[in-house]
Amino acid sequence: MNESLNLRHLRFFMVLAQELHFRRAAERLEMTQGPLSLAIQALEEDLGARLFQRTRRSVELTEAGKALQATTPAIFERVENARTHVRRTVAGEVGRLTLGFTSATSLMPFFPAVIQQYRTQRPNVAVTLRELPSTLQMQALISGEIDAGMLRLRGDAPAEVALTHLLDEPLLIAMQRSHRLAHEPSIRIEELRDEAFIAYPGASGVVLHETINQLCARRGFMPRVVQEACEPSTIIGLAAAGLGIALVPLGLRNFSLPEVVFKRIADEDAVSALYFAHRYGNASPTVHQFRQLVMQTCTSGPG
Repeated sequence: MNESLNLRHLRFFMVLAQELHFRRAAERLEMTQGPLSLAIQALEEDLGARLFQRTRRSVELTEAGKALQATTPAIFERVENARTHVRRTVAGEVGRLTLGFTSATSLMPFFPAVIQQYRTQRPNVAVTLRELPSTLQMQALISGEIDAGMLRLRGDAPAEVALTHLLDEPLLIAMQRSHRLAHEPSIRIEELRDEAFIAYPGASGVVLHETINQLCARRGFMPRVVQEACEPSTIIGLAAAGLGIALVPLGLRNFSLPEVVFKRIADEDAVSALYFAHRYGNASPTVHQFRQLVMQTCTSGPG
């Protein structure tokens, strides 16, 4: 059976049930009586019941016809609701979005702005936020655990993942206020050769660990790590305690402590690129629209 044809038959039936006259019903439907009669016969065959009692002078609903007349409006309402839901889904107005983000990204000014704006614009989209290191975000994207992510890149992206560059976030040096370099306007990485470092563990999945190693390696040394920590707030707290210095993204300066200063790095390559990532082939309107909003916010707003 042709489902779209059956809906047309139901519409013909409703008009005829109201008019109880084939000619008037055909005129309302802008068709001739012959095709209308054939459509009603097809509907009756489909349902296995006679819907109208026909005589030369009158057309009346049978009990089966009355039952169908009572239920058909609900059918059309459900069909219209389905159409509306599909249209809203295609428009990205309803659905789900699971987004990965790094802890440092959540401290950047654009992040709360874009989340709030998206939730305001799309109140019927269920947004789930998952804090994950960049490496784990890549794995979650490929497995389908998250729909999109804001992450940093280690090497080349997997073939399954599409990347959009959002911004290059400067790195800063977090150090105790009494540190010998704390009064310098800016510091070069090579000046940190003999410093004690506080760093993310290599196995944490945090891409900044490798970024910092590469920055130091280009200057002919490897950082002397005296303490590792997984949480950004812990890293800043350890720097405040004087255990060492830490290279951190710009967003972490929001963890302001009286004992800590954040110093600018003079080297131009002391940046960490932030990307929006999603799976290739993911045509979800929610992902596309969130990506557009992130790009717009990163371009026009602070970050």
